[in-house]
Amino acid sequence: MLPRLIKEERPDARVALFWHIPWPNPESFSICPWQRELLHGMLGSDLIGFHIQFHCNNFLDTVDRALESRIDWEHFAVERGGQTTLVKPFPISIAFPGQSDNSTAGHHGTKPRKESLLRDLGVKAKRLGVGVDRIDYTKGILERFKAVERFLEKYPVYQGIFTFVELGAPSRTHIKEYHDLMAAVEGEVDRINWRFQTKEWRPIVFLKKHHSHEEIRPFYEAADLCMVTSLHDGMNLVAKEFVGARDDESGVLILSQFTGASRELRDALIVNPYDIEEMAEAIHTGLEMNPVEQKARLRGMRETLKSHNIYYWAADLITALSQIRLEKPS
Repeated sequence: MLPRLIKEERPDARVALFWHIPWPNPESFSICPWQRELLHGMLGSDLIGFHIQFHCNNFLDTVDRALESRIDWEHFAVERGGQTTLVKPFPISIAFPGQSDNSTAGHHGTKPRKESLLRDLGVKAKRLGVGVDRIDYTKGILERFKAVERFLEKYPVYQGIFTFVELGAPSRTHIKEYHDLMAAVEGEVDRINWRFQTKEWRPIVFLKKHHSHEEIRPFYEAADLCMVTSLHDGMNLVAKEFVGARDDESGVLILSQFTGASRELRDALIVNPYDIEEMAEAIHTGLEMNPVEQKARLRGMRETLKSHNIYYWAADLITALSQIRLEKPS
């Protein structure tokens, strides 16, 4: 509602709104009893940004269905009540290592050894996978664990060798659905570990707490692979953080096709997180990938992040807003 409130008080103000999460299709959004009020409020903006073009299209379709307006599909704009709102994609990013004084990137020092990281967790293993998530039903965590289980079934040689560490931040635990999801995640970890674990090894380590960047970074740097298996995600900055942390240009990113990041990080192993078999195969491919291919893939993704960092995102959005010409009120 805020863009419209600002515009009513200050018609001369340029207003931009950035929408960080996916915008649904018109059928999904139509269940909202206040859809017209919310859309009218948002269209007080001169510029609305989403991560990807697909979300822009969904928003324009929603407005077209719900409000009296004119959609300019050539310029991706909405005209309503004498005001024009541009709708554009602005894929958000991270500060690439060394590009910010207060970034945890640009870290110097000895690289962590995966064996010592795992030993501190009470596990003896040689290969390490990592996931970093808020515990949310959109992140595909249960599907990811099932893929680890299926991988160990198909490739038993990795039993006792590969451990997956999930750094999971509890989220909205006062809401029953999230509380139940946390219980389901912990139950799945216990079930899979009970099936495969030995005295010195277990396949999944679930670290349930809010972790700082300093705590997460050693896992990014030491992991053989990182799994991002979101069922639906606007962007997913974990994928970009993992790539940014790998200045040794080794390691493999397994990335859901339903993340905004999959449009940019095309050298990741792109998977359908609903396909457990495909994800299990991706784990195997990642662990078996030769260093030359790992380097080529990481180098390509890191170049993308260097040129399209968080500062590029901010400059792109502000530049687009500054170029909008406001109609003087009559």
